[in-house]
Formats: sequence, C-alpha cells, structure tokens
Amino acid sequence: MIWNNFGRKQKAKDYKLHRNFILDENSLLYREIRYAIAHGYDFIANLGHSTFLISYKGIRFLTDPFLSPHIFGIRRQKPALRPDLIPSVDFILISHAHYDHLDMRTLRRLKRDTTLIIPENTKPVLGRTYFKKIIELKRYEIFNNGSVTITALPVKHNKGRSLLFPNTDTVSYMIKIEDRTYYFAGDTAYFDGFKEYGRVFDIHTALLPIGGYEPTLLLHKIHMNPWEAIQAFIDLKAEFIVPIHYGTFHTIPKFVKVEAPLRHFTDEIKNRKLQHRAIIVEPNAIDLCITEKVN
Repeated sequence: MIWNNFGRKQKAKDYKLHRNFILDENSLLYREIRYAIAHGYDFIANLGHSTFLISYKGIRFLTDPFLSPHIFGIRRQKPALRPDLIPSVDFILISHAHYDHLDMRTLRRLKRDTTLIIPENTKPVLGRTYFKKIIELKRYEIFNNGSVTITALPVKHNKGRSLLFPNTDTVSYMIKIEDRTYYFAGDTAYFDGFKEYGRVFDIHTALLPIGGYEPTLLLHKIHMNPWEAIQAFIDLKAEFIVPIHYGTFHTIPKFVKVEAPLRHFTDEIKNRKLQHRAIIVEPNAIDLCITEKVN
C-alpha cells in the first residue's frame, strides 16, 4: 500500500498511465538482480540516470533513486524498474534535492526498512515520509556503523530544490565497505577537489556523471562532460570508473541524442588506453563485479 506525506493512501496513476515505461517482475533486469542476490554475487545495476543499486559482500546501497516514468512531462528514454521491486537495501544515498535525484514518488514506493543518508537541510523535503533512520550529513561529516563508513564531500553543483527549499546542500559520498571504497559523485562539474580526494582516499570504484552537459554555455559550471569525467577519474586515482547520469533524461530532450555521452566516453577511454579500467553498465543492465586491483 502506498501512502503520501500526510498518511493518506496515494494513487498510483502515473504507473498505470505509463505502464509501457515500467519494468515489472517479468523483466530481465529484475530477474538478473534476484539471481545475483540469491547467489551472493557482488554487482552494480544501472537503474537509469544516477540511480544505481550496488552490492558488495552482502551490503547493498541505492543511489539517488529516481524510478518515475517521467519528470515534468519528459518521459524516460528507457523504462524504469517498478520501485516496489527494488530489494531491501542497507542504505539509500541522496546526493542533492534536485527533482531528478530526490524523487518523492519513488521514495514512497521503496522498502523503507533502511537508513536514508541525505545532505544538510534536506530533511524538510521529506515531510512525514518514514524511514528506519534518516541521517543528514554536513560536508566532511562521517557516518560509521562498524562495517560501513560514509563520508559526505563537497562537489561543484548548485544547491536548493525550489523556492520552498532553497538551502538544501549538494554533496558526493565516499562509501567504504570493509576493504573497498566506492565514490559516488552524484551531480557535479569538474573541479580541483577530485585531486584532493585522490590523495586522501584509496578509491576502488568511482561513479562519475558524464551527461547533461549540453548546452555547455549554460551547464558547464554544474555538469561534467565525458572528457572531464575521465580526468576526474585520473585525479581520484581510482581503480575503476563507472559512468553515470546519461541516457535517461535531459532538461532539453533533443540534447539526449546531441550529446552522445557514452560514445564520447568510450572513444576517450580507448584513446587513453583505459578500457580495462572502465565498467560500463548501461541503463537497465547489471554487471557482476569480479574486479581485482589494477597494478
């Protein structure tokens, strides 16, 4: 049963009207995720845009969950897995409160027996939506529960959600699970902070945005392009890069095709002879991660 902020039952009208843009329990993606969990595999699943389901040594986390069929009338390029089919996770990480990264329609449909990690000043956006634990992290603040350490770090991106919530912060996360560290950049332009993070942290996998950079005149100060994302990966000194934030939405729909972020990314990876360090998981696909440290 789905409820809204005020405790009343919420209609699932969006999901009926846009059923062709929703993946159900018969979808290949859902069956692959179930298979990976049942067999104890580590994996990275790309659920579209910046929504990634990642499992390592049985710890699962979900990033910036947006699984609605459209945003402000702009339909997804590929269908979304129905939110109630997402398995239970240990952590949900929200990098910032922009509508394509913090989607209340999705959050209300997820299993909420989890810890929700959000940036500073973001809790009011949630209203009365319940989770087992909700933790606001300021920049450089650390959450630790023993086996998992999550650090909130600054990025170069605009704050705020709306006139009602103008001060919600924007962060990235360093997620350390036992011997492995993931860096989830969320949404950001290129900046020198990546070099500092590379000096301080031993990063295994960096999830970095490559799309939403056109028109560059308007967006270059808040979004990276594929070439900048690869430079950020080098600055971070990570072992592997996973491109995110592409092929699902764009504020101006025609730029989804104009940008061609994944093509530019793969071309540049080849030019720099880094193919063996790129884990490309396209939207609605899963990668069973059997990756060792690169010498």
